[in-house]
Amino acid sequence: MDANKLLAIVCVSEMLMESSSSSKDSEEDDNKKIFALASVIRETHPRQTGYLSVIMEYSNSDFWRHFRVSKATFNYLLRFMEKNKFRSEITYYGGYEPMSNSEVLLITLQYLGNQGAIRLLADKFDRTESSIWNAIEWVCNFLFKHQSRFIKWPVETEMPYIASKFKDKCGFPGIVGAIDDCHIPFHPLLADQKSYRNYKKFHSFVIMAIVLYDGTFSYVFSGFPGSSHDSYIFHRSSLYNKLNNHCSSMFNPRRYHIIGDSAFPIQQWCLTPYKKGPNGITRSQRTFNFKLSATRMVVEHSFGELKNRFRRCQNVYAKIEKAVNVVVSSCVLHNIYIQKGDINRESYCHIPLYCNVNPNHCDQRENQDSCTLLGQTKRERIRNSFTTRNVIAFARR
Repeated sequence: MDANKLLAIVCVSEMLMESSSSSKDSEEDDNKKIFALASVIRETHPRQTGYLSVIMEYSNSDFWRHFRVSKATFNYLLRFMEKNKFRSEITYYGGYEPMSNSEVLLITLQYLGNQGAIRLLADKFDRTESSIWNAIEWVCNFLFKHQSRFIKWPVETEMPYIASKFKDKCGFPGIVGAIDDCHIPFHPLLADQKSYRNYKKFHSFVIMAIVLYDGTFSYVFSGFPGSSHDSYIFHRSSLYNKLNNHCSSMFNPRRYHIIGDSAFPIQQWCLTPYKKGPNGITRSQRTFNFKLSATRMVVEHSFGELKNRFRRCQNVYAKIEKAVNVVVSSCVLHNIYIQKGDINRESYCHIPLYCNVNPNHCDQRENQDSCTLLGQTKRERIRNSFTTRNVIAFARR
């Protein structure tokens, strides 16, 4: 018999004899005995060993299937982290060998790319569950801190090229970004469940983003409760404040604009579809709406790619602060993968995007302020340009 087990049995028998022979022991003394007994017995959990060695033998396709990234991009991420002093000082206090940066990154990528439980990662990497959580938190905090390196608004000189690439999609001029939001299912604390419960009766928080023609995110704003409406979130974002007050520092609003659905305001810098009135909409307005919506699909495709590649974003089991870090970190990795040409190698599967969960409760009548009138005038000008092109094209036949 193991010496520790034998000693534990002796301690238990002595404690039982004392408790039966004397009733004067206080509760505090009993607790001390229990703690002393617990310190003698050490829990052991058999785990897998040698998984890091197995990873080294993975082919490129196997590596991608497990970590949702190519080996080349993984090495780029590792170099970037070490160059920016990620865990530059690792102190070893004895016991388990400290995790290397490579192991920490592998753990995080497998966590983000799958819906498996933390205990499965702990078993696979031969680490405790708390160590797995620490690794995930280190990497996500690092990526969140450096998000401005990869999620950034284009400079003014890039606007003509971006607008031309958007125009190549459906002929819609002047677009420098498509805006939308989607809901991330997660599990809030009991006290916060009411505010995070959305119109479709599940708990979520919202990520709002602007996407470029190639599917990369140029702006991300995340964390508002799922019960909040799109317009409410947008009006409280840093992006709205900047566009509404200092738009010229981002782009020329007379020439360029972002596009969104009817939940967003019609402005000179933001164009939205025509809303159906009592008499419906005209044929030219329907053409305008079709071109705008077809071009705006790029943002929904990006959300789909995000949830398909980083499957943790489909359902996050974490507190809201950590959940936001997980989603923003996934957006950062999404941009890095696109910039490195690391395409999704799996066929796209249907994933609920939850882009239009809450009904639009804002006033359907568009406010007639000066900014809105400028937006309506700009929208009319573009609509008329579509009509003129159709007439010219028909005349050339």
